[in-house]
Parts: sequence; structure tokens; C-alpha cells
Amino acid sequence: MFQYSYEESVQWFRVQPEHTELVKFSYLDEDNLAAAQRFSESEEFQATIELLDIENKGQVLKILDLGCGNGIASYAFASLGHEITAIDPDPSFDVGLGATNRLASEVEIGKITTQQAGAESLPFADATFDIVYARQALHHFSDLTKGLQEAARVLKTGGFFLATREHVVSNMQQRKDFLSNHVLHRLHGQENAYLVEDYLGALQISGLKISRIFGHFDTVINHYPTTNAEIKDWLYSGFSKYLGKSLASILSQISFLEIAYRRRLSGSCDFPGRLYSFLCTKPQ
Repeated sequence: MFQYSYEESVQWFRVQPEHTELVKFSYLDEDNLAAAQRFSESEEFQATIELLDIENKGQVLKILDLGCGNGIASYAFASLGHEITAIDPDPSFDVGLGATNRLASEVEIGKITTQQAGAESLPFADATFDIVYARQALHHFSDLTKGLQEAARVLKTGGFFLATREHVVSNMQQRKDFLSNHVLHRLHGQENAYLVEDYLGALQISGLKISRIFGHFDTVINHYPTTNAEIKDWLYSGFSKYLGKSLASILSQISFLEIAYRRRLSGSCDFPGRLYSFLCTKPQ
């Protein structure tokens, strides 16, 4: 049914003029190093390291980049001085482990090692990693529950598991609509989406303790390429419409009002394939 590999699909995607901006937002540039450097400097990655409290740990961490793809996150974490193990089932030179290997040679501090593997059978001992990080990966697992059980197994007690930008649908019709409209899925057929309850159920079965769940507008990790500044502008515009510009300027800078506004946006967000993130720990 599907004619192309993921690598071939991305190569086609890049040369379509109408998708130029989306290629950049997806960090699928032909210049993989430029994409990785841009991701390292992004609001998304800054929010990620704040969630994981990396800057306050003051130590070299062992991080598993689960489903690393073209390695942009591996590069970003390694550039902070950490030891990254990047795994992916795709060995391709352009968008898989080949691309991550190229980035490994560009890291000035820290370290990236790569290994071809699927999430459902990780070739690592129990309690190997301080952090297991999965960006846009869970919805690609062939077995969501098994993949998360493996992630929990290789995570140290007290360690963080963070899954970001996971596609969510409300029902099977939404899933069908999402997949039929996904540009790359029509070519290579490897996309997926789940109900929030499916993710939460699999996380609970894995033994991971769910710390925080982020809806689409709760964090820039999910709502990128919409920026934090744009969210604040939306809040300001809403206040100014009813309260005037002066009071709106004050209110839109109050953090708990912004958090409440984001939650309201997330609660009303119901488009197929919207993004969620999940922060978990491994209990004693």
C-alpha cells in the first residue's frame, strides 16, 4: 500500500515548495547540523531541560534518546555535557542513525553513542539511565505498553521519563482523519495517534509514576511553532478587548493567569493529532 521509506518520504517532502516552512519547523533540514543547533537553542528544548531539572543537577547524566530519529535532541543534550545513548530502528543516513552518527562527530563536549534497536526490546541492563527521553516516539511504537515497560526497566529508580509531542485523538474517526491528512503518512504509513487514556493506561502498566500531563497549549514543547510570546499576545488581546490596554498589560504578565488561560485553551482544543507530553518518574 505504501510506496516509500521514511527517508524517501522526507526527501520528497523537502522539495515541495508549499512545505518549506513545515520542513524547517519539523527540523528535517537537509543540513542536519543546522537543524540540531536550532533545536538546541529553541524554546522547546529550554522548556525540556527545565522540566527535567538538568541545569540544577550539576553532574554528567546518562540519557537514553528513545527513537532518536535524526538526532537533534541527542545533539542538544550532549552539547550540555551529558552522555547520550541514541537508539532508533531506522539506520538511514539522512533521517535515522546515520544522521545521528554525523552529529556525534560534531559534539564538542558530552558524548553520543548510537545503537539500532526498537523500543520494545532495549539492549541495555536494568537501571542504566538517569533519564529516558522520547520526542514524538511513543506513537510510533509497535507495542505501546511493551515499549513503555522497557523504558521503565532501563530507567534508574528516581529517574525521569519524558515523552513529548505525542499525537492525541478523541475517537477513532479523528484518528482516521488525522492519518488521512498527514502528508508523510500517505507516503510511508508509519504515523499513529492514540487516545489520552491509551497513553495513561500504558504508562501506569509500565510502573512509571505520572507526575505531570501537558495538554496542547500547556507548554511550548507541544504548541511549537507557536511561541510563548504569541500565547501572551493572545492573552493580552483577550484582556484588552474588555478591560483596556493598560490593565491588560499588567494582567497578561501574571503567571497564574497565563497558566489558567493555557489550560482553558488546552481544554477546548480538540483537533485530530493535537500534541500532549507526559513527565513521569520511576518510584522505589
